[in-house]
Amino acid sequence: MSKRVKRFSKFLFRVGVSIALVFWLFTRMDPSAIFSAFKAISLKAYLIAFLMYLLSQFISSLRWYIISKSLDFPGTFLKYLKYYFVGMYFNLFLPTGVGGDLLKIVYLTKEKPQKLKATYTIIMDRTLGLAAMFVLGGLSVYFIHQRLPGHIALFLKSSAIIILLTILTLKPLYYLLRTLFSDFVLKNETLFYFLKNTTPTISAFSLSLMLQALGMGAVAILGNGMNLGIESSYYFSVFPIVALAIILPISFNGIGVREGGFIYFLGLRGIPQEKALTLSLSFFSIQVISSLLGGLVYGLGLHKK
Repeated sequence: MSKRVKRFSKFLFRVGVSIALVFWLFTRMDPSAIFSAFKAISLKAYLIAFLMYLLSQFISSLRWYIISKSLDFPGTFLKYLKYYFVGMYFNLFLPTGVGGDLLKIVYLTKEKPQKLKATYTIIMDRTLGLAAMFVLGGLSVYFIHQRLPGHIALFLKSSAIIILLTILTLKPLYYLLRTLFSDFVLKNETLFYFLKNTTPTISAFSLSLMLQALGMGAVAILGNGMNLGIESSYYFSVFPIVALAIILPISFNGIGVREGGFIYFLGLRGIPQEKALTLSLSFFSIQVISSLLGGLVYGLGLHKK
């Protein structure tokens, strides 16, 4: 079986999983209740959430810019911003889900053909984003009114502590690794660059905290706009778990998995599944609209200018 056939088979499998999950979820719900939930969404809340998410992606592009510039890749921030949004478009709509990342690697290697370093910027960008999300999620557990299941709360708190300790001990960790694995570290300096050089790492992580707060805050704004009656800290605490499930390559862009996650966690607080589904789809629609802006940039060829 050729690689192309394998990739297409995986794509069909993921689409099939998404369709099956969405179909299963919808068959368990009252269509009229879903329609009523959508009608109840506050337009003001939706617009605020959209602007918050859009700002979070602007900050995310700045994070990628800082990471890339620290590794001596050329280019202006405006150029990085345009390619970041185009990358969002391709990540959302291409079958693989990483098409946008490949595009960003191509951009970085145009003037500086170092694919390993370019790939590393993408990995660091995503890793710091996920790390910041779990830090916020772990801290938020202390502020929710009703406890999460014990194992989930423990996982979030432990993750936050480990991540914060790692961030606070980057240089000591680097020197420890260099002492224990001297040859490997010295031969692969790029892999350990952000341990040794803490300034860009701290800057990028700080931006990650900001953008994740905006992104998860957008979900909270939507929920409040639907009058769900749940404190914002609850959304912050459960969203990292949902995001982690979405990352798993079992569905197309997390469709179905995302909705199932929202239904489960909001169900713990007594929210009807129709309203939970509506919240999930509303947030996803904001992501789609934001990604379409990247498609517009690509279609008009603005990323080349």
